[in-house]
Amino acid sequence: MKNLILITLISISNLAYSQLTESTNTNTQNGEISFGVRSTLSLFSESGNYTGIGAGWQVRYRLSKTLNTEWFADWIVTDIGGLGARYDAHIGESMILYPGKSIQLKNHFTPYILGGFCGDYTRIESNLYFDDVSKSYIRENKERWSFATQLGIGTHYNFTERLDISFSGQYVLHFGNDFHSEIDKNSLNEEYLHIHQEEGGGLEGHLFFTISANFKIVDLIK
Repeated sequence: MKNLILITLISISNLAYSQLTESTNTNTQNGEISFGVRSTLSLFSESGNYTGIGAGWQVRYRLSKTLNTEWFADWIVTDIGGLGARYDAHIGESMILYPGKSIQLKNHFTPYILGGFCGDYTRIESNLYFDDVSKSYIRENKERWSFATQLGIGTHYNFTERLDISFSGQYVLHFGNDFHSEIDKNSLNEEYLHIHQEEGGGLEGHLFFTISANFKIVDLIK
């Protein structure tokens, strides 16, 4: 999966460069800036398939008729079986490539391919539980910084030439220290969340979905 994402991102970059070199001054979509707010769903396999729910914002800058950029930030919270929580912050950039005709007509869909990268911060916290080793009640928490690549597909639905709702689904691959949690039981037969953080590189992949509302605020070239 890692090699497939890297190969696809390189292909998108090459195609994006060719589209930029073919763009002309008559393309009135160049230079459009839009601002949007978004809601996110993140499907982690963290101690089971738990869903993280988040919110964020994004800014798009249009480079050509077939190429757009999206700069984003998200904050995501995942409840882990009522025993703890995972918090994720993402900030990054994606390239959006419109295959075929990309004219954004009112009441029409505009499909696209997107791929990019982000930096992220992750923190996992457990609820208070009785620890058999220390013979006391404790609360664990661990955190890390890492980076990720993402690749997916999406579409805009254009309510007007300036306002759209966008939907996307991506596969996100994180690169960083091994970082996970698991549900155990203590001597009191109580379930608790144990957090593992080990040295050395590790990979963590998950599905990531967004829905956003975006409004074009200015055209710098028109």
